[in-house]
Amino acid sequence: MPWNKRTLAIPAVPPSVRLARRWVADVLEEVGRPELVDSATLGVSELVTNALLHADPPVTIRVRGTVDHPRVEVTDQSVDPPRREHDTHAGDSYLATFGRGLDLVASYSEKWGSDVNFQGTGKTVWFEPAREPRDPSEVPSIVFRGDDALEPWAGAAPSEDMITIRLLGMPPALFAEFRAHFYELGREVRLLALSEPGEHPTAARLADLFMEIEHERRQALGIDALDAAMELGTETVDLEYQVLPRSPASMARAAQLLEELYDNNDERLLLTTRPRPEVLELQRWYLGQFESQGRGESPVAWQGATSVSDDESA
Repeated sequence: MPWNKRTLAIPAVPPSVRLARRWVADVLEEVGRPELVDSATLGVSELVTNALLHADPPVTIRVRGTVDHPRVEVTDQSVDPPRREHDTHAGDSYLATFGRGLDLVASYSEKWGSDVNFQGTGKTVWFEPAREPRDPSEVPSIVFRGDDALEPWAGAAPSEDMITIRLLGMPPALFAEFRAHFYELGREVRLLALSEPGEHPTAARLADLFMEIEHERRQALGIDALDAAMELGTETVDLEYQVLPRSPASMARAAQLLEELYDNNDERLLLTTRPRPEVLELQRWYLGQFESQGRGESPVAWQGATSVSDDESA
């Protein structure tokens, strides 16, 4: 299925709370979990209300996770992680209000958490709805900050022994779709590995590998040219990266594990995984260019689409 099938973007207006409740209820009915609707709608109401009041738009709602453990997510453009009431400062009325709201979310959850993305441009607050109310102090939480997770590598200088990777005819708009999918999938498999340790070895290996690739990306030189092309709306661009010598091997492992995940996944594992066809084709080309050029082969230019088709982006 398209990777964004269970995603809703909402306007920053009060009626969006009601829209979010109805949409989440419909998705849970669709996947066969109607007994979670009451908890899910209460929790998403609280998260959406706080996002609309205190964060920058856009606000996006997703239902991810598995059929056994569906997860409701609310994403906004704030990078301030949420805190429970007992974690807030007495003089901060907003945090105190949001803290009480998180206690409400936690009381209707199996677990909850937040995730500040690697780009430092926003966060996701999520929860797994429970069948029955619980004591919020007993509900586990998982709080993740991308930069904190990369702290062991902080200050590491790029190796002098960099290698060159040339990406000819790169379509920036389509790559932006791939990058968004890659980061979202990275978070998805990380949460799956944390929620059900030992049950999903492919997800656990991918979660570790995504962290390694992010570290290697931060050491690479030349990637600013792609970001500039995205901002300018350039249709295609020729790129030359200087990357760590181990990067081709990391990309090859990513290609293998992603295909394994796509092939073995169904809705019992992940509700949303496989990317759009154009994005999947670009993924295979992009990762394959690192692998083949790492072996000393000449670059092969991208010959596919430059953006997703209108019918799939609707």
